Amino acid sequence: AFACRIPHDEILPQLVGESFRHRVGVKPLDLANWFVRDDEWEPTVAMKKRLIAERRNEVVSFREDAHDVAQEAAELVLGWLGQSPSNRGVDALVEAACAVPDDLTVLRSIPAESGDGEQLPFVAGVVCSPSRWRLAEKIGLDMLAVHKPVALYAEHIGSAVDTTLSRLSPDKPIWRSNWTLEDHPALFQPFSPDGPLVEEPSELWIRIERETLRRLPRTRGILFTIRGFQEPLSSYVQRGPDAIRTLRELVARLPDSLARYKSVYDYREFLMGWLDSLLAARA
Repeated sequence: AFACRIPHDEILPQLVGESFRHRVGVKPLDLANWFVRDDEWEPTVAMKKRLIAERRNEVVSFREDAHDVAQEAAELVLGWLGQSPSNRGVDALVEAACAVPDDLTVLRSIPAESGDGEQLPFVAGVVCSPSRWRLAEKIGLDMLAVHKPVALYAEHIGSAVDTTLSRLSPDKPIWRSNWTLEDHPALFQPFSPDGPLVEEPSELWIRIERETLRRLPRTRGILFTIRGFQEPLSSYVQRGPDAIRTLRELVARLPDSLARYKSVYDYREFLMGWLDSLLAARA
């Protein structure tokens, strides 16, 4: 469990537009802030090292054609820390993943079958904070297939994500964030429960992921990093009325299909009532 206050306000969920729609929502990344140092850095790294030591087959997965892109990704990550990998290939990627709190995933660039453009299959990853998905099931898939379980992903942003990736250049890295609710406090959640795990909305957790994307200059692959944070909802709402109203509106706007994906559906009615009561108490 990571009962922490999410330390970075810029990644908190925001209202955009008048109704729900998936948005790519990328912003330029300042490489000085590629990885964010905070109080959760060391405990998250320690968690990752334990998982890699004890459950490696669940948190490390790769294709045999991943070693060169994994090597380059590891060199960039460790280089940011002023270090160099002592291992090669995917082992170097694991080494790098043990040095930062972020999960590391690598896409390989190969010519498209049509001969026009590129394909970007997911070929390697060290993922210790999955939000109810299993790493091994994603290896070899492109981004559209990786996100197939995400309701409305293809309709709203499937082609926009592909365009964003194809245009990504080594000198212009980007970042984005997303949010969901969880009814379990662990960062490592590879499986979905059969039903609700808590009885009160105040027992839910908000999970926010900060994601960065960098084009690898040598192999032309893409390094996709994911840093997960989880905070008890009872703590999150202490940010005040604006945060409560934003979360309430986001929850209200979710289509049922996406509410199920974000672990909101079973709790929505009670959650919105609880948030309304908090707002009324502050009026």
